[in-house]
Amino acid sequence: MVNFLGRNPKTGLEPHLPPVGNVIQDGNVYPACSLESIRISTYGLRAIKLPMDQLTQKDFQALLEFLHGTYAIRDLDGFVAHVLSNLPTLVPSDATVYNEYNCKRNRIIWEQDPADFAFPGSERIWERYSHEHPFLDHFRRTKDGRAVKFSDFVSQRQFRRTGLYNEFFRPLNIRHQMTFCLQEPTGLLVAIALNRAATDFSERERLILNLLRPHLIQAYQNAEAVTQLFLELTQIKGALEKLDRGVIFLSSSGKVKAMTELAREWLKEYFGTKAGFGNHLPDELERWVKRQEVVLGKKDKAPPRREPLVVKREGKHLLVRLVSEPDQSLLVLEERRTALDPSALEYLGLTRREAEVLAWITQGKTNAEIGTILGNRQRTVEKHIERILQKLSVETRTAAATLALQAMQTRYEGIGQADGP
Repeated sequence: MVNFLGRNPKTGLEPHLPPVGNVIQDGNVYPACSLESIRISTYGLRAIKLPMDQLTQKDFQALLEFLHGTYAIRDLDGFVAHVLSNLPTLVPSDATVYNEYNCKRNRIIWEQDPADFAFPGSERIWERYSHEHPFLDHFRRTKDGRAVKFSDFVSQRQFRRTGLYNEFFRPLNIRHQMTFCLQEPTGLLVAIALNRAATDFSERERLILNLLRPHLIQAYQNAEAVTQLFLELTQIKGALEKLDRGVIFLSSSGKVKAMTELAREWLKEYFGTKAGFGNHLPDELERWVKRQEVVLGKKDKAPPRREPLVVKREGKHLLVRLVSEPDQSLLVLEERRTALDPSALEYLGLTRREAEVLAWITQGKTNAEIGTILGNRQRTVEKHIERILQKLSVETRTAAATLALQAMQTRYEGIGQADGP
């Protein structure tokens, strides 16, 4: 087996990484001593140094077009998909692979284009022979993530004598590879590898990758931040979904940006079957929000108390409160019961029938009326009431009704929460 130390076997030197000398801007070539800035969109590109005899204006335009797409807002999956599908338009390859290699655990995962490039179990084979890979030792020792290729370190004859080639690259019909890093190998080595079967990579193609690399590193870091943001937003949304309130996020123009599932269900229930979809509020709710914002926008008088919108339905109503900010607003929705559900009273220690009797007492029904509703004699209702008063440790029907209403409030919303309408 051949042990690669990250040096050219003929010279014992580090691989040749060509210098860069000139810069092109607006179709003009400038010497390195007079670097000019090239800016794209709002991000800005570092000065791109281009040897005149290697890159053409067409190459330069292709680089700019690729970078425009690279700096689009994407999560990590979107970034990887963009690089794998578009990088070969600049540097052709038979297979392009995004790698994440855990140096301490010797574990690798990758995404590839085409999708069927690798064979089942190929990751474990790569790990078994990773010590023979020409690039790893070089990256670890030098921390230099610029593009390198197999031929920087070893001849084809030497490479074909290794287990890495015979067990991994040969079944894939790969003889040439160029790789560059997006993250220093402090623990996780993130790298892009381009692979070919026939021709080796040129110095022109190495230059293109090295010019792209600083921007790909920044785009990778951006994608990591976006991915983390999405994860945190998902966690926040998950926490909101567990609340007994619905939340709707509105843009500065009043359009719906997002809402919880509970808010969506209540919009459909209280405003119609088609409500809760798209980026528009139901008409009634949208008009109310606009009126509130007009009132709150008046600077010549003290703002009035913010009263909620109340939408009533049989036995319950929906409260909608507006929380305004300059760039966005929130609608907080909560549902309250107006008719007492007997099941909400059973936890007080009452039987089902006693809970039903107490629920009708809270609505002002007489003993005779309760007996008619429940199909009981008046004397039976009176016995139920006696046991209710005893269990609740109160002396009158009014006191029992008050306690029942308090129990309902505790059961559905919690004592001391937001003010009612």
